[in-house]
Amino acid sequence: MKNIWKVILLTLVLVVLILVVKFGYGYLTGQYLGVENSNIKQELKEANDFEVYDEEGSRVKLSDYKGSKPVVINIWASWCGPCKAEMPYFEDAINKYSDKVEFLMINLTDGQRETKEKALKFLKDNNLEMDILFDLDYSAANAYNIRGIPRTIFIDKVGNIIYDREGALNDEILETNIKKLIK
Repeated sequence: MKNIWKVILLTLVLVVLILVVKFGYGYLTGQYLGVENSNIKQELKEANDFEVYDEEGSRVKLSDYKGSKPVVINIWASWCGPCKAEMPYFEDAINKYSDKVEFLMINLTDGQRETKEKALKFLKDNNLEMDILFDLDYSAANAYNIRGIPRTIFIDKVGNIIYDREGALNDEILETNIKKLIK
């Protein structure tokens, strides 16, 4: 009789565990892939301005683009594996959408681990033909409290953040959020 109760209890625990794993995995997968819960209303947050530099050393501010086109900001470094993995997705998106969306590919340039030369060499070695900007003064990093890279921020035409992602993204997530910007 004791064995029957143990089997019943063990079966119940196993069923509960399976349900927790199934629903927990589904929820976390949705969070990871950027799938929004339609029951949650997202508040728009105004994008923080920053100042970075182009290859020639000219200053570029995020606010320079406000009111003209939506902006996709990607903050990256050449030593970052996930950053390198998503770069081809960005190059494809830039080639496809640069007439409708501005892409600011911002390199975290600390002068030691990451230099302008290392970033430019990475692009050349990987046949990536995109313009990049350099965060020499940590202006973008501080404006968005960068704790991890890559970081991608999607900003609408009027300067509101519509999606902010820390961590790598795939081509589907990039495409979906660019299409939201364009609408």
